[in-house]
Amino acid sequence: MFEPFGKIRWEIMRNFIFSCNPEDKIIIDLGAGNPAITDGICCKKRIKVDIDTSTNPDIVSDLEEGIPIEDNSVDICVASEVLEHIYHSKKLISEIKRTLKPYGILILSVPNICSLKYRFAFLIGKIPAHAAKADMFYKDDRRGHIRDYNFKEIKILLEMFNFEVLKSKSDGLSFKGKTIISPFILPKTFGDAIIIKARVRK
Repeated sequence: MFEPFGKIRWEIMRNFIFSCNPEDKIIIDLGAGNPAITDGICCKKRIKVDIDTSTNPDIVSDLEEGIPIEDNSVDICVASEVLEHIYHSKKLISEIKRTLKPYGILILSVPNICSLKYRFAFLIGKIPAHAAKADMFYKDDRRGHIRDYNFKEIKILLEMFNFEVLKSKSDGLSFKGKTIISPFILPKTFGDAIIIKARVRK
C-alpha cells in the first residue's frame, strides 16, 4: 500500500526530534506552516516562526532577515522545506547556529536535486516540478525554490558553521502524491528529500 507523499519525511523528522528527548527542550520551528511538524510534540517550549500570518505563528518573520531570537536560547531547531526558499543560505545557517545552545540540534529537510525522479526529468529535457525555476513560473509573486541541494552540498554548508551531521536519510521516491519506493530499498542519494540531524560541535 502506497504512503501519502510527505508522510515518511514527517515521520523521519519527528523521530529525529523524539530521539532528542524533547520534553525538557526549547524547540524553534522555522517556516512552521499549519500543521507544523512539531505540533503535538511534548516539549518545554515551542516557538513557531513563519512569514505567513495565516498559519498563526508565534513570531512573524522573514527568515532572509534573520531569526528574532536571543543567542544560545534554543535546544532544537527544525527547518522543514525552508532552506531551498532562502537566497542567503549561509546567513540562515549562521543564524540557526547563533540561536542554538552549545551542542544544540538542527533537524532539516530539503528537496534532493539528485533524486531519481529529478534525474529522469533532466534526461528528457524537463525541469523537475520542485527544482528552482525562473520567477515567471511561480504564482502570485510568491518566492519559490531559490536553491537546489544534494547530500554533499548540505553537509559542506553545515560543516562551514561547525555543525556535525549525525544522521542523514531520505524519504524514498514518490509519484503523483504517493510514495512508490521505500527509503529502506532506495539508496538515499536517489530519494526525493534530504533529511538531516546535525549538532553544533561547541
